[in-house]
Amino acid sequence: MDIKWIAFGGVLVINTIFALSVAVFIARKFEVPGRNSLVSVLISLAIWSFAYAMITFSPSVEMKRFWLKVENIGIISQPVLWFIFILSYTRQTRFLKWPFIAMLCVIPAISLALIFSDQWFHLYYISIKPLAVNGGPLVIARAPWYWVQLAQSYTLNAIGTIFLISRFIEFRNIFRKQLAFLITAALIPLIVNIVYQLISNLRPSFLIPVDLTPISFTISIWLISLGIFRTELLDLVPIARDVIMENIPEMVFVVDAHDRVLDVNNVAEKWLGKSRHEMIGQDPIEVFKEWPQLLNRFLFTESTREEVQIPGTPPLILEVIITPIYAEQTRELNGRIILAYDITERKQLEDELLNTNKTLQAKIMEVEFLKEKLQEQAIRDPLTGVFNRRFLAESLDKEIPQAERENTPVSIVMMDVDFFKNFNDTFGHKCGDVVLQDLAAFLTENSRQGDIVCRYGGEEFVILMPNATLHDAYERAETWRRNYTARVIHFDGKALSISFSAGVASFPLHGASGESILYAADDALYHSKNKGRNRVTIYKLQQTEK
Repeated sequence: MDIKWIAFGGVLVINTIFALSVAVFIARKFEVPGRNSLVSVLISLAIWSFAYAMITFSPSVEMKRFWLKVENIGIISQPVLWFIFILSYTRQTRFLKWPFIAMLCVIPAISLALIFSDQWFHLYYISIKPLAVNGGPLVIARAPWYWVQLAQSYTLNAIGTIFLISRFIEFRNIFRKQLAFLITAALIPLIVNIVYQLISNLRPSFLIPVDLTPISFTISIWLISLGIFRTELLDLVPIARDVIMENIPEMVFVVDAHDRVLDVNNVAEKWLGKSRHEMIGQDPIEVFKEWPQLLNRFLFTESTREEVQIPGTPPLILEVIITPIYAEQTRELNGRIILAYDITERKQLEDELLNTNKTLQAKIMEVEFLKEKLQEQAIRDPLTGVFNRRFLAESLDKEIPQAERENTPVSIVMMDVDFFKNFNDTFGHKCGDVVLQDLAAFLTENSRQGDIVCRYGGEEFVILMPNATLHDAYERAETWRRNYTARVIHFDGKALSISFSAGVASFPLHGASGESILYAADDALYHSKNKGRNRVTIYKLQQTEK
């Protein structure tokens, strides 16, 4: 056997001994919440490590298969036991009921049944084979149920870690140190296992497929021992009732089932201007006669949380929380705790924030409007309002590849106003502008939805027609030409008749790129002008009208 596998198996055996030693030490020395489940976690880890070592040492596939089954007892039970330990440690006692624990064990039980059954083994592992002839671990091919089990394991580890983090946030600094140890102890093996799963499934040739998760648990156990048991910080330190009551910054009242005041704190004395002795044993009607708004809430409500405004200059806004106190055995109402928070400043800040937010939203809408307007200006011709040459280039870059993928045509009509220079020379540039604006409006009104009308430059226009055949584009252009020639433009008391010449080309018939199709349409336009203008020509089809 290769020396590296002997060394690897030896490390696993040492890890097994360490886990069992810590388990025995904890079981004998400590009486803390979650002790039994943590000892079980250590035992499952020992099974996992020892069986993994035996897989490495075993010479035959049959022996390796046997120890793989034993190994999975530790692998599959560990997440459930770890989760139960975290529930115990974080005092989530509502979950520590047998029905819930039994539910957690359903998937692990099915997994172990499949693994130990020769008939259904393939539902968990598709195949197993030795990594090397001279020993070493197994290379496994995972079946569908393996992923179900893995998903439950990761889910339990994630939820447990969330519980620990929530406690970390909730507890004071004295408890955060041990929780930091616990969170780190939970994350290390989880991260190691995720890395192992990702590499072994996505990049199996990247590293030797060796699962280091059981070894990483050694670090976790050391952290747990250091963070909890050596520091003896499992139990909460009791805090005196008076210290709690007098340091709560909110007004606190305790009343009995007959609505008699049993206790108050310093804040209540300060707010109401009465001493504790004047209020204890009194009817709340007498105590709160100056604050009837608050009195109405807890005289007629057993449990509530709402805001109350006390008139004054300025008015006082309180958040009132009324919590009932029930007898443990009979569940009868024994009294209520009334907490009142002064949220006046907070409400003022909320109102200011709301107004600021409204102003900000208005500014954002204005910026978005200006942004859209600017974007529109960047792709529009300022004179005619149709798209410009830049937008045409962007559209061609998008439409040609799409047409190539979908095997559909894209046609282009390029046109030029006939004798446009004469209009400028005879009637002035203002007249030329009117002509261009009129032609642009005509093309926009008479184009299909989805066609892109662009001013190409000077008196030239280009209409990009996705999904239009060469014949359809030609017929459309010819219709435009006839209708526009019959059109009359009135300028400065004069009636002007205008025509245009056009060239038509189509992808992929006349080229494989947008640039080549434009060139073909331009060439066809050139032939239209040479043959007398006021006509439409198809590229390289005898340059004659149809």
